[in-house]
Amino acid sequence: LRVIGKGAFGTVRLVQRTDTGRVYAMKVMRKDDMVANEQWAHVRAERDLLAESASPWVVQLHYSFQDRHCLYLIMEFVSGGDLMTLLIKVDTMPEPMARFYAAECVLAIESVHALGFIHRDIKPDNVLLDATGHVKLTDFGLATGFHYSHDTSYYLSADNHSSQLQVDLD
Repeated sequence: LRVIGKGAFGTVRLVQRTDTGRVYAMKVMRKDDMVANEQWAHVRAERDLLAESASPWVVQLHYSFQDRHCLYLIMEFVSGGDLMTLLIKVDTMPEPMARFYAAECVLAIESVHALGFIHRDIKPDNVLLDATGHVKLTDFGLATGFHYSHDTSYYLSADNHSSQLQVDLD
């Protein structure tokens, strides 16, 4: 329907499923850019984290797939905007509101740690707000976990060439 975000490796688009009319956020990442910047491990960690999480504090992944040129993550669309937009709008956040969002961010980050991952890019832009004003973390493109496939050196080893990476990400 429209582009709702742009990043280093691709874009996030608002999309609609034709048979149900349901709206999603679709993150499209260009494989060539990820290979050139040796980011396979981070992409794998992001997909794994989203696939493993059932947390209300993390955006939900519905589908993931790929073609020759791109990887696609179809996630829930969170309609309340982000924390950065809220901070700009209110200018100075009242103390009760600041306490509320600080507490929710702590709970959200703890839920990611409980899955065995580290976000590594916490900032107001990556803290989404749902329709009722509650926090959901997004953009795990720099995340890492404690699995061999989340380590860049795994993809750079002699036994794992880029032709094998497509199969490994499925």
